[in-house]
Amino acid sequence: MIDPAECEELEWIIPTGTGGYSSSTVCGINSRTYHGLLIVPQDPPHRRYVVLSKVEDFLITDGQEYPLSTNHYTNNVFYPAGYKFLYQIERGENYITWEFTFGSSKVIKTLLVHRGYNAITLSYTSNRGVLNICPLVTFRSHHVTLKDRRPVFSYKIGQETSLMANGIPFLNMRVRGDHSIERTEYWYYNFFYRLDYERGTNYLDDLYNPFCISTKGNRVELDFYSGNFMEEIPKRKPRDVIELLSYGARSFVVKTGDSYAIIAGYHWFDEWGRDTMISLEGILLLNGLFDQAKNILTRYFDVLYKGMMPNNFLGNSEIAYKGVDVSLWGINAVYKYFEYTNDIEFLKKIFPRMLEVVDWYWKGNGTVLNKGNLLYHTGAPRTWMDAQFNGTVVTPREGAAVEINALWYNALMIMNYFSKKLGINDPEFWDKAEKVRSAFMEKFPSEKGLYDFIGLDDKPGTETRPNQLFAVGLPFPVVSKEVGRRVIEVVESELLRPYGLSTLSRKDKGYTPYYRGSRDSRDRAYHNGPIWPWLIGIYVDAKLNFEYDSLKLKNIINQFSPLLTLAAKEGGFIPELFEDIAPFKKGGCIAQAWSVAETLRALKNVINYS
Repeated sequence: MIDPAECEELEWIIPTGTGGYSSSTVCGINSRTYHGLLIVPQDPPHRRYVVLSKVEDFLITDGQEYPLSTNHYTNNVFYPAGYKFLYQIERGENYITWEFTFGSSKVIKTLLVHRGYNAITLSYTSNRGVLNICPLVTFRSHHVTLKDRRPVFSYKIGQETSLMANGIPFLNMRVRGDHSIERTEYWYYNFFYRLDYERGTNYLDDLYNPFCISTKGNRVELDFYSGNFMEEIPKRKPRDVIELLSYGARSFVVKTGDSYAIIAGYHWFDEWGRDTMISLEGILLLNGLFDQAKNILTRYFDVLYKGMMPNNFLGNSEIAYKGVDVSLWGINAVYKYFEYTNDIEFLKKIFPRMLEVVDWYWKGNGTVLNKGNLLYHTGAPRTWMDAQFNGTVVTPREGAAVEINALWYNALMIMNYFSKKLGINDPEFWDKAEKVRSAFMEKFPSEKGLYDFIGLDDKPGTETRPNQLFAVGLPFPVVSKEVGRRVIEVVESELLRPYGLSTLSRKDKGYTPYYRGSRDSRDRAYHNGPIWPWLIGIYVDAKLNFEYDSLKLKNIINQFSPLLTLAAKEGGFIPELFEDIAPFKKGGCIAQAWSVAETLRALKNVINYS
């Protein structure tokens, strides 16, 4: 029998492909405000709302009532106790199945997500007795609870039952199988979301039960949906970890109208430019989704501002420009796209926009400064290490960041390569790249590989961080072989872990292995010790660029076997980060796009090398 407190950390998620998702824990306890059986974006893929939180379901046989569901209420009350009867669980790409046993009675419950639609199907099969199924609905942002802010719910029962919140339709239900519906109109109070309580956010919630469905046979199916959906879809179960990761990668792709987007992470992230460009190969190109990749690249390059690519699409047509590396990652993503497709016509169209990036960055745009042929930036945070709280930037790294300048050299070399492909043969790109490389090799090399950044006052940042790997692992490395090998040695000695790379050496001041507590505590720790699995990608790239021992290269997969085992267990998903201390507790988003994308890409690169 599973411990309900332990179960609260055993989460699952199945994205719908619309920006929404279905997510809870394996025993059905909602332990976050983000949990719910159906979450629907109101401004796709933004403004996600929980519409169906869960169902209370019971088997009634021989005059006894047996629960399938479990809730955590205040005062540490777990009721009802369905977890006691949970026998086994099966997870697939688009479904999760629970088997409950009650003596000689058995119930099989399956949740199936209709990918591409805001819809799920709950199906029940029992070998005896009848079932009583009571939906618990809500209508709120997945970021907040409904406590003391309850809307007025109404509904109309029919072949298609429609539910409304303050007169606005938000959820439909259709039942297939012999059944009856009884109006209940109960409020359930004080659901306790433990993980949110520990995070210092909203943690008490109320849910509404409009009616209950009683079955009259041994099988019933309930469709819950917002909008249209496809009724008949097959359950899919991947065969191995590669297929699982490929499925996980595709799950971050969202289509809205004629456009595509990559969600940065579930539950709470929307679309992020940096994450999109880094993840593009692992999520789209490796899965043969070339049209989607071209669509996304075009959309981002079409809205450049002084050479800067958006860091966020916030919904309601609002765009945020913040990261100085996003455009450089965009140029790298075009290079990757061209490697897969040899799409010269697209290259002709996108090249002028890439040139716009280079021109603005070379002359400076107010945020990016060209100083001695290196890129300096102001107005932190501008890099991927962007945590801040109460107006304080945790890792400002103002000045010339090592990965920004590695990306800058890489971008210039890509432009040189594309210039030749297009018959332009402009030597300017090569000349600029050589100037950048010379300045880089003068400023950045240190006894610990490479300095993390050169400050605006020209003082180096001496912390040992994984950012130096980008100077070694990008398609066009900016460093010499000698420096590259030293960087790899330092990273392997001080930062390499079974689940990825730590963000700060244990020897450095400010290091913390933990990621827990209040938001301020978590933000202070965010890039100062916790392990980030997405960095596996650039680590493997660096090894492939500079490691000549084939046995060591083949052994990389074994180094990360704990991460691959976790991915297989979690349905192809990998979290945002891990604590840097055993048992390496998961943290942040439970499913992060670049974690999955870069792990899949790294795994395939090593396999292809072997």
